[in-house]
Amino acid sequence: MPGTKLIIFDLDGTVNDSSPGIMHCYRRTAESYGVADVSEDAIRAGLCGPFFDNIMKILGLPAEKVPDAIHRYTEFYVKEGQSMARLFDGAAETIKELKNRGYKLGIATLMADLYAKGTLKNYGMLSLFDTVHGASLEVPLTKKDLLEMCLEDLGVGPEECVLVGDGIDDHLAAKELGIPFIGATYGYQVDREYCEKNDSRYVNKISDLLRMFQ
Repeated sequence: MPGTKLIIFDLDGTVNDSSPGIMHCYRRTAESYGVADVSEDAIRAGLCGPFFDNIMKILGLPAEKVPDAIHRYTEFYVKEGQSMARLFDGAAETIKELKNRGYKLGIATLMADLYAKGTLKNYGMLSLFDTVHGASLEVPLTKKDLLEMCLEDLGVGPEECVLVGDGIDDHLAAKELGIPFIGATYGYQVDREYCEKNDSRYVNKISDLLRMFQ
């Protein structure tokens, strides 16, 4: 894709498959509130989008109780869920090769910033990224906010950047900022039909990016 200087990735569902750990921790958090009948569909819907909203919907909690729920979820995630995440096949090799080809690389994720950086560090990949921004546990941040932070860090314009993501929220944030979107159809939400309907490129596996970015 001519003119691209920066490739920003979503993390969950794009670089790694964290769904087993996320779903496990939603269930553990629900159980801690005595909620044992959370549906599989409800939990899967919580794999994309703002975490505050997701946990409120999944647990059926009023907004004032969500900070406590986030605290409980975070404890479960650190102790149990984080270790369940796995890189998608070819992710490390693809990202290293894109770096070798001279592209700036970023992460914009609604995972908490601390855990996003910890996850990348555990994979030995944190140093490959020129900018990494995740959600704050104190101040609500949108995907648009995180993308703007990445652009500002590197002094790159939206037209010089692409976003690779698997969520509808990824696509909408990119569209709002004028950033070209590439759908990760191997992830949790967007599929080929969605991308074609919205005139977006897509990849069926992460290594397909190497054909787009020479």
